[in-house]
Amino acid sequence: MTGCTIERVIIFDTRLEVLLFKDSKIFGLNVLRVDFGGHISVRNSDVKYLMINSTRYMGREEEGEEAAYGEKREISGLIEISGLKNVRRIGINTRYPLLRKILMEHGLNVSESKERIVRARELVLRDVSFDTAPRFKRQVRLTVRGFSGRLTLENLEVFGHVEIHQSRLISPEFVHLRIESNFIIRGSSVLVSPTWAITVLPALPIELNVGGFVIVEECTFNNPYAEEVFYRLARTSWEKSGDFERADQYYYLEMVAKRKIKASARRRGWKKLLKKMEILFEWLFADLTCKYGTDWKRPILIWLAAVNVFFPILFFLTGSVRGLSSSLGFLDYEYFSIVTATTLGYGDYHPVGVGRAIASVEALFGMFMWAVFLTVFARKYMR
Repeated sequence: MTGCTIERVIIFDTRLEVLLFKDSKIFGLNVLRVDFGGHISVRNSDVKYLMINSTRYMGREEEGEEAAYGEKREISGLIEISGLKNVRRIGINTRYPLLRKILMEHGLNVSESKERIVRARELVLRDVSFDTAPRFKRQVRLTVRGFSGRLTLENLEVFGHVEIHQSRLISPEFVHLRIESNFIIRGSSVLVSPTWAITVLPALPIELNVGGFVIVEECTFNNPYAEEVFYRLARTSWEKSGDFERADQYYYLEMVAKRKIKASARRRGWKKLLKKMEILFEWLFADLTCKYGTDWKRPILIWLAAVNVFFPILFFLTGSVRGLSSSLGFLDYEYFSIVTATTLGYGDYHPVGVGRAIASVEALFGMFMWAVFLTVFARKYMR
């Protein structure tokens, strides 16, 4: 369809090879439950609302050696949306109650049980101009839900929110992408190649410009480098707004991703052993104790549990504490544990035998945990 002016186009429950819209003016374009063997293109048109739901590429998935080396770009399996203007909303697998009502009026069954993911080799949105009216600026302008394939957002300035939900993104690319409001990725998996991590990932913080917040929730990554960058983008966006509590949540996830990067490094022999010991030390003293300085409650709970339960039980089982009385109850051991952890040392009780080693460890533990607590508490409430 080229050079057309149409109020609404609905393509429903069919199979085709190529679908092309060009140089047209369409208020609502809806592609629903379409199987295609070639490509779908919407180019250089004036489209207000564009919805693509339950649409799948049904061609062959094999790629030759040229494609494997990145020298060939297949047009088959491509969903391309480019050169559009005055767009109010683009939705991939979004609910549209009005469309359901229209189809039912024509006797078409639109049962939700037949809904499925949108699958394509690549979904490209390029050079799309969104309606800049103030009443649309706070709305969700681009939604990608239930999509599986390669996602490319290039040369876009979105006056509103962008959401990606429950999708399987393969080496996504964000080039010259400006989002005025929030960028949300939720419940999705990001699968990237080593080449993508080297070439595309370093430029991501520069190419992706978000005016609001970056929200990354319940996502999985096959590459820790990508995981670290996405969480860093989210952290910095919340720090700019002054919400340090939310920023700390992403800081913790960012540091865990960095630890995964260290673990994935290839080393042999004693270097590998030293690196494993370093990672174990970092997990034990930085993550387990205070979640990299983001949780001030954890060191208190660990201190209370260890000093009031763990160490008194050790002293009780070993019988390695002597005092003023010949028979000691559990409360006496607990009292000695608290005195040892706080390094008070009144002298009324003292360790003997193996108790000396246990008391030494507890004294070091108590000093370390108090230092951690003071540091984390000051960071949390005094910055």
